[in-house]
Amino acid sequence: MKARTPLTRRLMVAGLLAVALITLILVPIAWLNKEARFEQSRLTAQALLDAEHEALMQGLNESLNHALAISQFPTVRQHLSRAHQTQSPYQDDWSKRNADNLKSTFGILLTHFNRYTRVALLDSEGQLQLSTESSLSYGEQLANEPYFQRAKTLDVGSLYISAPYLGQSDLDTGETLYQLDIATPVINAEGQRLGILVLTLNWNYLLSTLPHAMGTHEYASAWLVDGQGRWLVPSSLGALAFGDSLQQKHMEVWSTVEAKPEGEVLTDDQLIVFRTHDIGMQHFSSAANQVISESGNERWRIGIGVTRPDVSMLVAEGRRKLSLVVIMYGLAIGFSVFWVLSNHRQRSLKEKAQRLTQSARDYTQELTDLYENAPCGYHSLDELGVIHKINRTELQWLGYSRDELVGKRCYRDLVTPETRDAFDEAFKAVLGDGHEGSAEVELMRKNGERLPVAIEATAQTNANGFQYSRAMVFDLTERKQLEDLLTRQAMTDPLTGLGNRRFLETQAELEIPRARRSAELLTLIAVDLDRFKRINDEYGHDVGDRVLQEFAKTAQAELRDGDILCRMGGEEFTVLLPNTSKEDALMVAERLRTAVEANPAEVGTNATEGGYLPYTVSLGVTLVLPDESSLKPAIKRADQALYAAKETGRNRVSWQSP
Repeated sequence: MKARTPLTRRLMVAGLLAVALITLILVPIAWLNKEARFEQSRLTAQALLDAEHEALMQGLNESLNHALAISQFPTVRQHLSRAHQTQSPYQDDWSKRNADNLKSTFGILLTHFNRYTRVALLDSEGQLQLSTESSLSYGEQLANEPYFQRAKTLDVGSLYISAPYLGQSDLDTGETLYQLDIATPVINAEGQRLGILVLTLNWNYLLSTLPHAMGTHEYASAWLVDGQGRWLVPSSLGALAFGDSLQQKHMEVWSTVEAKPEGEVLTDDQLIVFRTHDIGMQHFSSAANQVISESGNERWRIGIGVTRPDVSMLVAEGRRKLSLVVIMYGLAIGFSVFWVLSNHRQRSLKEKAQRLTQSARDYTQELTDLYENAPCGYHSLDELGVIHKINRTELQWLGYSRDELVGKRCYRDLVTPETRDAFDEAFKAVLGDGHEGSAEVELMRKNGERLPVAIEATAQTNANGFQYSRAMVFDLTERKQLEDLLTRQAMTDPLTGLGNRRFLETQAELEIPRARRSAELLTLIAVDLDRFKRINDEYGHDVGDRVLQEFAKTAQAELRDGDILCRMGGEEFTVLLPNTSKEDALMVAERLRTAVEANPAEVGTNATEGGYLPYTVSLGVTLVLPDESSLKPAIKRADQALYAAKETGRNRVSWQSP
């Protein structure tokens, strides 16, 4: 019994020493590892917060810029300015086309930018004038909506942002939609308030672009609350769901977040890094002059929560491996293996942080790609007008490479000389107190072709003043083609293809001053088809129309280049002869009369036996006096001569002296 005591004591001492040695080795390592993991978690959370905050603010600022840009569209102002005006049928038709074009443009906006669910225009009384949302009807009274009440008194360039709210479910997916309204006033160049533009943002879509907002990351999650502590993330996090009060659910977190603009909060299981974003003060990345929201909701708190590391977590992660190490290799080998495993774990966390950082860089690259490949052009100019930055879309329009323009060319050099004054005025406005300007100009492509565009520009400023201008450029090619087509249709007689009365008046405004400057003679011929009513009565209006077309063809063949033939209406035509004397004009009229008499109109065998119908014309000729400002006096004299030709037997030419 006495012999066993020393052995037992030694075994006990050895066991205690082994336990003490293992404890002395493991406790410092576990503590250091815990601190390293904690610091790594803090750095990871801060990096994720920076990326999350930048992505959220980028999305919001782009939406603010979109709302401001759309509110300044000339078509938007025109549509609202005509909302309560009494208009002619022609103006009503034009307004309807303008509204259809706006709806089409807004539809393209919603298609290209999936972040929006609605674009609406309200007049100054709060009545709906245009909306992409089918559930709202034209003229619906929305004056009591918060966005109208807050936005109707704002200045140009200012916006109202509502708090995110629960919207209707998506009809296609059944997903619950959360939305946010952005409203800005529409004010014309004279400062008159025409109404407001409302752009509704799909809050789900915006948050889905954030890597951690929807709870998809394995150990990081986003925290986002408004100034009153209301939870703004659609998905739930623990016991929190959209609209829950952080103050009620997590009082210890809210008390810290509310007291400081930025910092960190430790809970039982999480490390939360947060910062405050005041949407009314920190909108300098957008073109907005002022951004307001509901009182008390302006200061948003955005945070990232990561799992809080502790000793128990470390032991739980390495328990099995530590047991095997202690059994197989003893205290020394066990310590080495544990250190290697711990070090390996730290490297894994660092690699994860690097991957997250790379994800943030990839997201930034995606935003850059959106800028470069936007459906409109973007560029920035310094105070001398030299190109500072330009996106790929505008470079492709112009046909230049980036190296040929950036830092080397003034943007003004790309504007055609005819429209350069408009560009200069707009750029001067950007450099001035208003810091914004717009113009419709033509750009000269590298291959010499012209590109009609609309430029909407604002200035980027800081405490030192102007830094650079930022401009959006919209291709107006299709609009210009439509305008040219409408102009041609307004100036052309649809039956004969000749110019109409309006075209004649337009040409006279050019020819009369030119004849006065060059002291040249300008003559006028009035032409009327003889007994045309009888042709319509006997053969029908289809044959009458055919006779008018045949006369137009015959007259164009007999007249000279530069002579202006127009149909005034019915069977009446007028010919304006530049640089033509009385004698020459009478010869032209007689030649035209003879050609008509000798060339019966081809009307088809269904109308006449031989398919041809003879007809004649009477013509009245007069001079246009140099002191006459329009053709009205000359037309009256030519008509008098025409009546004289009719009264003396028709099919003849008559002269009327001034």
